[in-house]
Amino acid sequence: MNSNSTGERQTKSSLFYGWWIVGVCFILLFFYAGSGFYSFSIFIKPLENQFGWSRAEVSLTMSIYFFVTGLVSPLIGQLCQSFGPKKIMFFGALGTGACFILVSFTRSLGYFYVVYAVIALAISGIGFVPVSSLLARWFVSRRGAAIGLAYIGVSVGGLMLAPIVGFMTSRFNWQSAYIFMGISLWILALPTIWRIVKSDPRDAGLRPDGQAASPEWSSNSNGGNEAPEPSPPQDWPLKPALKSRAFRWITVTFFLAPMAQMGVLQHQVPLIMDRGVSAETAATALGLIAGMGGLGKLIFGRMSDSLPFHWVAALCFGMQALGVLILLGPDSIILIWLYVAVFGFGMGGVIVLQPLAIGKFFGVTAFGVILGVGHLIHALGASIGAYTSGWIYDTFGDYRYALTTFILMYLAAIVSIFLAGRPSPYTPGEGVSP
Repeated sequence: MNSNSTGERQTKSSLFYGWWIVGVCFILLFFYAGSGFYSFSIFIKPLENQFGWSRAEVSLTMSIYFFVTGLVSPLIGQLCQSFGPKKIMFFGALGTGACFILVSFTRSLGYFYVVYAVIALAISGIGFVPVSSLLARWFVSRRGAAIGLAYIGVSVGGLMLAPIVGFMTSRFNWQSAYIFMGISLWILALPTIWRIVKSDPRDAGLRPDGQAASPEWSSNSNGGNEAPEPSPPQDWPLKPALKSRAFRWITVTFFLAPMAQMGVLQHQVPLIMDRGVSAETAATALGLIAGMGGLGKLIFGRMSDSLPFHWVAALCFGMQALGVLILLGPDSIILIWLYVAVFGFGMGGVIVLQPLAIGKFFGVTAFGVILGVGHLIHALGASIGAYTSGWIYDTFGDYRYALTTFILMYLAAIVSIFLAGRPSPYTPGEGVSP
């Protein structure tokens, strides 16, 4: 499909080609979340039973996974900037599928750790950084709606793929489930990336948001291998952006909020069971939280297109803080479901708002690398939060101290996003703000 045929189809159809790009990104995030981390808990007991590994040994795999995905995020951003998101996505999907199949040959714990570290590297090529980098090129005025819609794939992956993997594991074995994940990723992701994804709207003879492109615009296309040139005057170069006051406070915001979120979410089942709720009900609540998170991703994305970003972020963090406050209340099944609705909806906004903040404050010229650095801090906060909850519980014998701490973190995140100031065009020579 060449750029001329795509441009002709765009003129004949009211559907902007960028929405097809959103559909592919939805599929990629479906697998990124559903097979990458939502399904992992399904394999814990089968691995324990077959190899005699302890739960701590098996669980360490996810710590390695999250650490590597965070560590390589800046590199993935740089590769997207240099070669275009399409190539990174294609080889990421190809490598991830191969690695899932390799997991089925596991015979030792060391092999399992190494393959999952490679999975983390490969799957980062179809994750938040390349998806956001691609959508930031295709959308400006509707960027929030586009990213929010694509990111629903994370929630749907948890809701749909995890049960399918569970069925495959119980009906056959865990090795078959891993082979299924690898092959299904190849079948669904590789053709759609190859046929549909274009790293830059100019490759389709278009401008962002579906505006018709002039011949000069289209002829200057570089195949999506670099950021569009010339850069819009408001876009920030990489180094000044990373040194700016706005980036520092955005980084603080998206360190604190994920720390609080994962501190609650990773311990939600025992938290709810401590309120006298059965394990089945607690598991149902976890699934509903994911569903509410999907709705939150869409709504917060759309809100950010029309409302001041700071207030949208404040609402997102405030709803989560309110949800945790509800969880601190008296034991009541009604309060549990109220917590699920309030916290789940607010939770969906965090991962969506970070790339939107980068785009609003710094533009798209160095978007991938800036987001990669930000995502590294995000992943660090998330991993610390999950550990912090467990440490506080082991130390004090109660989650209430952890929950109170996380409420304060959400409030601090609200303050820090306002301290970032308002987005402003880059002025040459501008450096570190006081």
